Amino acid sequence: MIMTENENKTLKLPFNLSKKLFAVLCIMLALIIALGTTLTVALVKLEKGRRHGAVYEMDSQLTLAEKGDMVPIWNADFGYGALPAMEGVPVCTYKEENFRTDSKGLKYYYENGELASYAGIDVSSFNGDIDFKAVKEFGIDFVIVRLGGRGYGQEGVIFEDDYALTNLKSAKAAGLSVGAYFFSQAITVDEAIEEANFCLDLLDGFYLDYPLVFDWETIDSAENPRTEDILPETLTNCAKAFCDTVNKAGYIPCLYTDSKKAYMKFDLSKLKGVDIWYAFYNDEPDMYYNYMMWQYSCTGYVDGIEGDVDLNICFKNYK
Repeated sequence: MIMTENENKTLKLPFNLSKKLFAVLCIMLALIIALGTTLTVALVKLEKGRRHGAVYEMDSQLTLAEKGDMVPIWNADFGYGALPAMEGVPVCTYKEENFRTDSKGLKYYYENGELASYAGIDVSSFNGDIDFKAVKEFGIDFVIVRLGGRGYGQEGVIFEDDYALTNLKSAKAAGLSVGAYFFSQAITVDEAIEEANFCLDLLDGFYLDYPLVFDWETIDSAENPRTEDILPETLTNCAKAFCDTVNKAGYIPCLYTDSKKAYMKFDLSKLKGVDIWYAFYNDEPDMYYNYMMWQYSCTGYVDGIEGDVDLNICFKNYK
């Protein structure tokens, strides 16, 4: 078929326009891809800032003490010594050089240059009214709230913390993760179960991101404290009863203890599956057995709270 010159020009014109349109579309697509990549990188960085890593996840494998292992101890009366380790109990693997303290006094833990811990506080009615929004903006990730306790005296009356529910709900509303603890003075298994049920009734299904903690302490300042002569076997059974009860109700069980009680007062081999919240007010931790939280100060400062507050670091991603 023979085309005239005018017919040929007519056919070429749409072809030239389509090439220009194709070029424009390619440029627009490239810009969209570049913009999408930039937004993706920004969102990833933001997400990493909100949900950084942790030393342990919920299903992480732990290093366990083996038969023949020894726990190094120091005592003012005889100096350095050692105790046989409880076989099968998780041991601490944190490295001192990985801890950092920021200008606010908050401790953090790093692995391979990446943040692997969370900053927290624990509060009770002693802290009064709290501005949890200011607490979060200060850099706190989680709050452990006292639900109540048992009295030191022989009658051992259980009481509710006046701020328990207010603190839980307000902290949650401010975007903080929350856990809870009960200040125990239990001397029998029945009392420990009573304390656990008290917590469950008070919570009434309230979701806790962090554990529900059995906080049993000796009271040296009290006259004739009810817990004075409790045996290690009895105390261990109390802790187990509390933790088993809250675990059956769907909460994560945890034991609050210092190293002395962990070594000599609790049989940790009977508390397998129970995380430890370690109390030791010092710059560096010093306990043989593993712990998922460390309370390192009782004289910390955090915006939104008047006076001193307990400071904590958590090494586990409970969420």
